[in-house]
Amino acid sequence: MPESPSDQQLDSVFYRPQRSRRSESPLSRDRIVVASVALLDRDGASALTMRKVAAELGVHATSLYWYVQRREDLIDLAVDHVLAEAASTLPGDDVPWDDVVFRVAKQFYSSFVDHPWAAGFAGARPLIGPNAMALSQRIITALIEAGGTEEDRAIAASMISQQVLGAATTAAVAGRLSNAPAEEYAAAVGTPETLGIWIPTFDDVLTLLVDAIRVRLASSQR
Repeated sequence: MPESPSDQQLDSVFYRPQRSRRSESPLSRDRIVVASVALLDRDGASALTMRKVAAELGVHATSLYWYVQRREDLIDLAVDHVLAEAASTLPGDDVPWDDVVFRVAKQFYSSFVDHPWAAGFAGARPLIGPNAMALSQRIITALIEAGGTEEDRAIAASMISQQVLGAATTAAVAGRLSNAPAEEYAAAVGTPETLGIWIPTFDDVLTLLVDAIRVRLASSQR
């Protein structure tokens, strides 16, 4: 899971002071983010441009630059926006660490699956928005509770992150291919019938991953 870099290391929309809303303008950063997510959900990642977001809002593209500096700002804000619901329903301190890891990783994954463009962006951009950091920090806190060495916990967090992003990206590709002819879809991703095997779900893989983390962290305490 990501760690927060210093302000000097990264020029990010999350580290720049947010300008106040112009009194004469109907725009706000929140409206821009909501419009960006709507555009992405409807037309996909390649559709996201300053001009198209401005068109969604019925304004000129130059109006957006008071609130965001570039397309990457729209990407980072949109990705963090779709994680807001998951970040608002984090497991409490009374939940066992392994349940926390499973539930938060599943919330991360489900948020990305609900917005198929998000995983691709998340894999290419630093996940340092407040919602992403809240989710990641909850997993890290749970792993600390589990014990083990700092190195083993870092490995565990990396495994979880890679599984979430990888599985969500695969789901997004499969979703796009599902609109293709059945033969093309089967050739690209396989099916239980064509592969002749049982294909595990995300929950199945995540359960095995958490089991492996439990064993690794327990063994490092001996």
